[in-house]
Amino acid sequence: MSEEVITEVAEFNFPFKKHVTLKNVAYAATENGEGSNWLRVTIREQRRFTIFDLDPDSAANFGKTLSAWAKNNQG
Repeated sequence: MSEEVITEVAEFNFPFKKHVTLKNVAYAATENGEGSNWLRVTIREQRRFTIFDLDPDSAANFGKTLSAWAKNNQG
Protein backbone atom coordinates (compact mmCIF):
# COMPACT_ATOMS: atom_id res chain seq x y z
CA MET A 1 0.00 0.00 0.00
CA SER A 2 1.29 3.45 -0.84
CA GLU A 3 2.05 6.10 1.73
CA GLU A 4 -0.45 8.89 2.42
CA VAL A 5 0.54 12.50 3.04
CA ILE A 6 -2.38 14.42 4.54
CA THR A 7 -2.54 18.22 4.46
CA GLU A 8 -5.28 20.42 5.94
CA VAL A 9 -7.13 22.46 3.28
CA ALA A 10 -9.99 24.13 5.19
CA GLU A 11 -12.14 23.90 8.28
CA PHE A 12 -15.74 25.07 8.75
CA ASN A 13 -18.26 25.35 11.58
CA PHE A 14 -21.80 25.05 10.25
CA PRO A 15 -25.21 25.43 11.92
CA PHE A 16 -26.56 22.66 14.13
CA LYS A 17 -23.11 21.87 15.61
CA LYS A 18 -21.63 20.50 12.39
CA HIS A 19 -17.86 20.77 11.98
CA VAL A 20 -16.39 20.05 8.53
CA THR A 21 -12.75 19.60 7.58
CA LEU A 22 -11.29 19.29 4.10
CA LYS A 23 -7.92 17.60 3.70
CA ASN A 24 -5.75 16.78 0.71
CA VAL A 25 -4.67 13.14 0.75
CA ALA A 26 -1.65 12.61 -1.50
CA TYR A 27 -0.74 9.05 -2.40
CA ALA A 28 2.83 8.47 -3.50
CA ALA A 29 3.54 6.95 -6.90
CA THR A 30 3.84 3.18 -6.95
CA GLU A 31 5.58 0.80 -9.33
CA ASN A 32 2.23 0.28 -11.09
CA GLY A 33 1.32 3.92 -11.65
CA GLU A 34 1.46 7.58 -10.76
CA GLY A 35 0.54 9.14 -7.45
CA SER A 36 -2.82 10.81 -6.90
CA ASN A 37 -4.55 13.42 -4.77
CA TRP A 38 -7.97 13.05 -3.19
CA LEU A 39 -10.08 15.45 -1.14
CA ARG A 40 -11.07 13.93 2.21
CA VAL A 41 -14.26 15.45 3.64
CA THR A 42 -14.96 14.83 7.32
CA ILE A 43 -18.27 15.90 8.82
CA ARG A 44 -18.55 15.76 12.61
CA GLU A 45 -21.99 16.00 14.19
CA GLN A 46 -21.33 15.87 17.91
CA ARG A 47 -20.03 12.27 18.32
CA ARG A 48 -20.93 11.03 14.84
CA PHE A 49 -18.45 11.19 11.95
CA THR A 50 -19.03 10.90 8.20
CA ILE A 51 -15.89 10.65 6.08
CA PHE A 52 -15.65 10.41 2.31
CA ASP A 53 -12.92 10.90 -0.28
CA LEU A 54 -13.45 12.66 -3.61
CA ASP A 55 -11.34 12.42 -6.74
CA PRO A 56 -10.60 15.77 -8.46
CA ASP A 57 -13.45 15.46 -11.01
CA SER A 58 -16.02 14.58 -8.33
CA ALA A 59 -14.81 17.45 -6.12
CA ALA A 60 -15.10 19.89 -9.04
CA ASN A 61 -18.66 18.76 -9.83
CA PHE A 62 -19.63 18.88 -6.15
CA GLY A 63 -18.21 22.41 -5.84
CA LYS A 64 -20.03 23.62 -8.96
CA THR A 65 -23.31 22.26 -7.61
CA LEU A 66 -22.79 23.92 -4.22
CA SER A 67 -21.94 27.25 -5.87
CA ALA A 68 -24.95 27.11 -8.20
CA TRP A 69 -27.29 26.30 -5.31
CA ALA A 70 -25.87 29.14 -3.18
CA LYS A 71 -26.17 31.62 -6.06
CA ASN A 72 -29.82 30.66 -6.64
CA ASN A 73 -30.76 30.85 -2.95
CA GLN A 74 -29.04 34.01 -1.71
CA GLY A 75 -31.52 36.62 -0.68
